[in-house]
Amino acid sequence: MQNTEIKEWGLLAKHCARSAEKLIEDMLSRPLEVTYKSSASDLVTSVDRAVEQMVIDEIIKKYPEHGVLGEEGLVACKPSDFDTVWMVDPIDGTTNFVHQQQNYCISIAAYHKGVCQVGAVYDPTRKELFYAERGGGVFLNDSPLQVERNKEMKEALWSTSLFWNRRAMKSGLSEKAQRLAHRSRGVRVYGVAALELAYVAAGRLDAYISLGLNPWDYGAGLLLVQEAGCRITTLDGNEVPFGERSSILAANPNLYDFLLEFLTEHLV
Repeated sequence: MQNTEIKEWGLLAKHCARSAEKLIEDMLSRPLEVTYKSSASDLVTSVDRAVEQMVIDEIIKKYPEHGVLGEEGLVACKPSDFDTVWMVDPIDGTTNFVHQQQNYCISIAAYHKGVCQVGAVYDPTRKELFYAERGGGVFLNDSPLQVERNKEMKEALWSTSLFWNRRAMKSGLSEKAQRLAHRSRGVRVYGVAALELAYVAAGRLDAYISLGLNPWDYGAGLLLVQEAGCRITTLDGNEVPFGERSSILAANPNLYDFLLEFLTEHLV
């Protein structure tokens, strides 16, 4: 990959994220249109669709040969058919968006031959842009981020989506998460995976654990975590697959081995 090309992708990702903020602000001046997808807890709004369409249009206009994989499925994309694939979550944390109009984000990533090269996660309510290019470190707005490496579990603050997950309950992971909570400083449940991964990269969280995320959920956050020097794998310690639904363990490097062993020991 040419560094200039990655820089161009990064500029486009940041432009799309900030353009999404303006579109969201305009649409919030009118009543939200909210519908269910699979259930009453799986929501989609007119804003999700409008933002995704805007980002897709911007990407395809500049790179018509690229593929786009988005949460709302407004374009059909089989990731293996393209050398370069963009992963877009127009509003990660839609339930938070609907109820609170905060604690949500826009997540945009560019992958080339299965490897994330650019990741941007933007929280418009806090004006915080978490951004990384492969090999270039991770930034919050224009300030570089670096996590503290001498963390102990008793000092750790982490987040998860395991507590209400049926598969986690059946496998024993939910119970393990409760036990882990007693060995740490605290647990948070934000309900917005991309932002939680960004918080691991920023050192605001020391770990994030999820049993099942879609590729647009972790697409940008994966690179943020890696560029911060943290570890991110599946819950069984394997490499996160490209373009597939996956479990996620993202953690401070000093806590990763302990968490992996704790979570995988004696599972059903």
